[in-house]
Parts: sequence; C-alpha cells; structure tokens
Amino acid sequence: MNTATIQQNPMASTVPRLDTAGIAAMLGVTRVHVTDRITKRPDFPKPFINVSRRLRYWRQSDVQAWMKGGK
Repeated sequence: MNTATIQQNPMASTVPRLDTAGIAAMLGVTRVHVTDRITKRPDFPKPFINVSRRLRYWRQSDVQAWMKGGK
C-alpha cells in the first residue's frame, strides 16, 4: 500500500479515532446517549469517517477539543 492509497482511504488512516462506544467511554455516558443525543448536537464535530449510518468514526482530537469547549 502506498502513501496515495492511504490518503484516499480514511479507513487506512493512522489518525486516532473513536466510534460511539469510545466517545461514550470518554464522556462517561452510554453509547445510546451518544448516538441519540451527543452526535446530533450542532456543535459536535462531524464524523471523520462516515462509512454508513451505523459505522462512523470521529477524530479523537476533534472530540477532545469539543469537550474543552473549542471547535
């Protein structure tokens, strides 16, 4: 796999990422709460990888910035 392939395929990225379960663990809430409430907030970061409605990943750094009140 070459560098061009990695840049085109976000699933091959080495960027630290979180799914809804990972976000829930960081926030101390349930995965269902993250899915039903947190990710629908207008100020919450958009997914970094959006494979499908049920399979999404966020950059860990984006979620941490959101938690600190940054954008």
